[in-house]
Amino acid sequence: MAQGVEAGAVLASHVAELDKRIVGHILFSRMTIQTTRGPVSAVALAPMAVLPEHQRQGIGGKLIRHGLERLRTRGEQIVIVVGHPDYYPRFGFSSHKACCLVSPFPPEAFMAIELIPGALDGVRGEVKYPDAFGL
Repeated sequence: MAQGVEAGAVLASHVAELDKRIVGHILFSRMTIQTTRGPVSAVALAPMAVLPEHQRQGIGGKLIRHGLERLRTRGEQIVIVVGHPDYYPRFGFSSHKACCLVSPFPPEAFMAIELIPGALDGVRGEVKYPDAFGL
């Protein structure tokens, strides 16, 4: 992760605490979508983790909702996640929204959300993650 921090790719990092112990973490990083009209700024949600003994208690959902709201207030428009297709749609992520984006991931697990309605309208291109992702 030091590469991402040094490169300025990290936009937000949030933790969930319980009894003064970190039980969850979420990270949002700058990424771009390379289009024929030039790069479009986007955000990658990765990783998001909750300790096994604290899963299924809503901690991950709170981290996601909090992070998306913070990004929205900062003016971010597009967030992309690679994750379980039964989990992330409950927060508004959709593989349909990401259908015009080229990525190395299975289409059912590659999802996007518009923090500003219409942010992905007409956006077609390849996603580029920060170097720290190793892609």
